[in-house]
Amino acid sequence: MTTVPSIEGYEKLRLLETAIEHSLNGVLVTDADLDEGPRILYVNRGFERITGYSRDDVLGKTPRMLQGPETSEEFRHELRAALEQGHSYDGETVNYTREGRRYVVSLHISPIYAADTGAVTHFVSVQRDETEDQERDDQLRLLSTALEVAGDPVLITDPQGNIVYVNVAFEEQTGYSRNQVLGQNPRLFKSGQQEDAFYQEMWETLKRGDAFRGEFVNRRHDGSLIHLEQTINPVINERGQITHFVAIGKDITDRVRMEDEVRRLAHTDWLTGLANRLSLGDTLETEMERSRRYGRPLSLIMFDIDHFKDFNDDYGHETGDEVLKKLADTVRKALREADALGRWGGEEFMIVVPETPCKGAATMAEKLRQTVAAMKTSCPISVTASFGVTDMRPGDTPKTFARRVDEAMYQAKEAGRNRVVSL
Repeated sequence: MTTVPSIEGYEKLRLLETAIEHSLNGVLVTDADLDEGPRILYVNRGFERITGYSRDDVLGKTPRMLQGPETSEEFRHELRAALEQGHSYDGETVNYTREGRRYVVSLHISPIYAADTGAVTHFVSVQRDETEDQERDDQLRLLSTALEVAGDPVLITDPQGNIVYVNVAFEEQTGYSRNQVLGQNPRLFKSGQQEDAFYQEMWETLKRGDAFRGEFVNRRHDGSLIHLEQTINPVINERGQITHFVAIGKDITDRVRMEDEVRRLAHTDWLTGLANRLSLGDTLETEMERSRRYGRPLSLIMFDIDHFKDFNDDYGHETGDEVLKKLADTVRKALREADALGRWGGEEFMIVVPETPCKGAATMAEKLRQTVAAMKTSCPISVTASFGVTDMRPGDTPKTFARRVDEAMYQAKEAGRNRVVSL
């Protein structure tokens, strides 16, 4: 059996004193005189460090010298009651250093009893400066509150990408509750609108410890799309390890919709919803380049409504607009998916017909002429149209190509209207 060596007498006292002196906590010993004191009989170095007072400054004085304007009155009453009853006391209050700086202190006070009489002879107080911890807690509460009330969605994940926090704005804008997403991976919100390469670049950037900024197209809980301008930052500890990822987004869905609408309006005829002249001209240039590159046929069909001025003059512009919209919708439904229909101007329309020679386009135009003639509108008279057809030839430019089909349409009108002419 191993014998544990004991420490006796003066050596034990010296070791205890050394331990107390080097404690990070403040220690002070007072007498038990509650009428005039209690008076301070001993303080350690931890007390001097916390309060800024030296031993000579405080010996013989009462600990009330540390109190000040923010010291709780409730604390004073509770402490006094505990000491008068000879009980231990645990509490927290605000004290002040020698320079007047406030600090938060937690303390434990124990009574020391005389061995012979059992009377309280001293009080030993162990004090801990909680200022930094409280300031850190206050800062955390402040930051947490700021995140909760922020108008932009915030999401935090662990290093594996599992969600550990979302704020109120996230819940409101995505439709997911906090309980539904905690522990989930953000891939839950993927819409399928973005390529895998986008996410690959994101992870490569984040794993290097760099911030990633991008526009995300996610899906809300109800299935609708939300566009987020999002910044994701890795959180790195003192050892250089990534501990979390913090994503802060801005909902730009309305802006994206507005931009899409502006782009649509810039390329769309306001009345019929078809491509406008600018957009159709771009399509024509693209198809002409493709036709040259691959040696494939390309044709144009142009048509306009016969006697359209009479519709406006006799029945009003509203009737004329209705005829234009009905015509556009009727012809659009009769075309192939590859064909591009647009309003060229006024009552003139043009169709870019890929992979089709002039003869095939003329056949298509004749079918369209018959479809238009059979079309029903609110106008009491029949609607007919004159069609011109041509195909692309060597040396053609978009201008010469369009001019030739326009000439073919003009000849159809000159020949009596409601017919197809090919050039």
